[in-house]
Amino acid sequence: MASYTIELRNIGLMFGEEEVKSWFADYDLSDYLTDEEIAVINERGTWSKEKLANKIYNHYYMREIGFETPALFRLRVKSTMQELMEEYLPAIYSYAIKYDPLVNVDFTEEFDRTEETNGSGNSTSTSNNEGSGLTVNSDTPQGQINKQNILQGNYASSTSANESSNTVTDNSTTSSTNDGSEHYLKKTKGNSGISATAQALLKQYRDNIRALDREIINELDSLFMGIY
Repeated sequence: MASYTIELRNIGLMFGEEEVKSWFADYDLSDYLTDEEIAVINERGTWSKEKLANKIYNHYYMREIGFETPALFRLRVKSTMQELMEEYLPAIYSYAIKYDPLVNVDFTEEFDRTEETNGSGNSTSTSNNEGSGLTVNSDTPQGQINKQNILQGNYASSTSANESSNTVTDNSTTSSTNDGSEHYLKKTKGNSGISATAQALLKQYRDNIRALDREIINELDSLFMGIY
């Protein structure tokens, strides 16, 4: 039986349990966390503000409120929960992130490389060789005779002549194409740089886990009468 104000269970009878529980959940996660962080918490599925509100209600079920009226109590509950969740929700999010306490290195290296080499060459060479020779013997040296005279049939005792012409053209074209590709993938996962045993790492992991809901519940003690 209440001695000073009214017990929480009686407020639940007056307004309904679900209504009173909703007072402890009257805040928006989006005021403190991003959509991606909220999605991580929801995916983990181990915490929700409704579950927390239910714990709070059950914990203080038989306690008297520390205010004269339920309306004042409700107003104070709302402001206190908003202040507390600004501090605790980032920690709740961090605990919702899934990770392996035995693994401190987990990364993947991957790259693709494609190489293409094209080469071509053209070469052209031309050579011309021309030669001529003329030998004239004449029994009449006083008469001048030249190559043109010989070709026109003028007299000479004996003649010999040779002419040659040679042209060589060489064209060559070369081309080459070299295509190559490379794919590299390396995965590294495990424990690097820590000499502790698996058992020690697990113990450290458990020691680091805080009972956040219990801490929040204890923070609300000032909303209730200290004598019970």
